[in-house]
Amino acid sequence: MSGLISAGGLITGLDSNSIIQQLIALDRQPLTRKETRISTLQSQQNALRELRSQIQTLRNRVQDFRLNNVFNKFQSSSSDETILTAAVSSSNPVVGAFAVNVTQLASATVAQSSAKLGAAIAPGSALNSSGIATTIESGTFTINGVQFNVDPSTDSLTSILNTINASAAGVTASYDNVTDKVTIENDTPGDASLINFGASDDTSNLLSVLALKQATQSTGGSGQTTVTGTRNLGAIDSTKVLNTINFANGAVTAGSFSINGVSITLDPTTDTALDVIERINASDAQVTASFDSATDTIRFTSDTLGSRTIKFGGAGDTSNFLSITNLTAATQTAGNDATFTINGGPALTRNTNEVTDAISGITLKLLATGTSTVTASSDNDATVEQVKEFVTAFNETVDRIANLTNTGGLLEGDSGIRAIQTFIRDKVFSQVAGVGEYDSLFNIGISTGEEFDASTSGALVLDEDKLREALNNNRENVKKLFANTSETGITDLLFSYLDDISSTTGFLNERSKANGGIDLQIRNLQDQIARAEDRLSLKENRLRRQFSQLEQLSAGFQQQSAALARIGF
Repeated sequence: MSGLISAGGLITGLDSNSIIQQLIALDRQPLTRKETRISTLQSQQNALRELRSQIQTLRNRVQDFRLNNVFNKFQSSSSDETILTAAVSSSNPVVGAFAVNVTQLASATVAQSSAKLGAAIAPGSALNSSGIATTIESGTFTINGVQFNVDPSTDSLTSILNTINASAAGVTASYDNVTDKVTIENDTPGDASLINFGASDDTSNLLSVLALKQATQSTGGSGQTTVTGTRNLGAIDSTKVLNTINFANGAVTAGSFSINGVSITLDPTTDTALDVIERINASDAQVTASFDSATDTIRFTSDTLGSRTIKFGGAGDTSNFLSITNLTAATQTAGNDATFTINGGPALTRNTNEVTDAISGITLKLLATGTSTVTASSDNDATVEQVKEFVTAFNETVDRIANLTNTGGLLEGDSGIRAIQTFIRDKVFSQVAGVGEYDSLFNIGISTGEEFDASTSGALVLDEDKLREALNNNRENVKKLFANTSETGITDLLFSYLDDISSTTGFLNERSKANGGIDLQIRNLQDQIARAEDRLSLKENRLRRQFSQLEQLSAGFQQQSAALARIGF
């Protein structure tokens, strides 16, 4: 230490290093006690912080009672959940049983284009220029085992049908320019045999384009099997840009149109029918639109249930989209309002199947017609659980204080901490005047065990059956026992105290926080240790110099003795 060289007793024979270390160790004992004290203070600081956290937990459980969150617990049920379900939707629902008879469910208004969108095809033109939106592939197709060839660049629908009629397929094919569909039927009246469409080696998609392969086969007027395509051949392709589509009513113009008063804009040079439909669905028009490829129409369903129809168009419209798509005079099927009665009262109507205002605080979800009994009642299970949480928080707080302040505890004998336990135990066993029969926690099943004794330090025990009995007998009384407007309830008495001592300005935090009471003690001890270390360092240096001087003196004496011996003394 300090750069001094020690002879280590080479001359004197003394073990100076050991002597110095022992002397310094004796002087260091007070410092060791201070270091141990610092460690204890740090442990106490952590313990106080944990205790504060535990008290805050108890404080929060106590506050639940004062905010009426504990006793405002309700439950509801439906005797037939296939008819309706019931759910509590407010903090203070009406309690009782209600017979709900659902006579009609609410449904949505549905609107659809009054006619197909696409223009009829030109059956005498080549298939690929006839107006059929789907591309037809060259190759072969088969009917009743007879194979036919098709070249869409030269063959027309008329020529193909004539070829089928002249073949040995045994069927007659025809096109109806009103419906824009192809019909094929057996040649022989009364022939109800199945018409076979397609073969495994077919290479053309013509039968699928004509919508015949999956069509329903039925019996015609003469008893023979007949099949009609499921969609019109001129049906639009909703993925194509609007100005490339052959609409039956002409070309779509740019601008805007309105649905339920909401304006939608379009550009026929860039927008497809699907683009416009997506724009409608993303708007505030409160409708859901879709393209029905089977009927070649646009279908709308109102997002709001009930009998209100959908309004198409408005005075400010600048695009003819609605008229081109046959929506200006759309075919509408108005929805229904939900109708129901409660306890045999007058018929009630709502434009929704989720009714929130028929039974106060209860939401009914109507699912089918019929009768179901809705029951709303206090939820004792939820209340009991919260009382149990309060008891648990109380017990954990008292136990923690006892462990800290009892003999051997980190805060042994700390009167300030013991005062917390004394206060909360005293208040929890208080008798509350003016609230009714249940004027103490003991009366509702909270005690320290079989032998109730407020002077003991035992944990609280909850008799759930007794608590439930009290809740059923007089819930309001139990509620006031815990908290009331006069603030004389058990949790009223506890809250302000717990809130104060666990706050940032409370004495627990003042003692344990950074730069608080304990930190000041620790810093004071650390300063004392630092000053003492400096003194010990100086002392050690001084001792080493003294022992070095002793070695030097001893060496000088030895030299003198040797010199005297040489001259005969």
